Amino acid sequence: MTDTPASAANLPHARYIVLEHEGVWKINLDNRYYGPFHTADAAVASATATARKAAEGGYPASVLMMRGTAFDTLWTSVSGPSV
Repeated sequence: MTDTPASAANLPHARYIVLEHEGVWKINLDNRYYGPFHTADAAVASATATARKAAEGGYPASVLMMRGTAFDTLWTSVSGPSV
């Protein structure tokens, strides 16, 4: 038995995807765009801070950088292949 409540195990995975969109950096979460940010670093910092807050609230969360069709995981609260 784990200390994780059953409801926390069923929470959706919050994936914060940092990408260049329309010439600026943005964060995509659930097909909604947030930003713009002047640099990739600024977008990553914002996404990571928000993902950490989600993780503190019990949500599995990850920050991904989209490069073309590939994704690089920059930060995650999840272990294993479910990122």
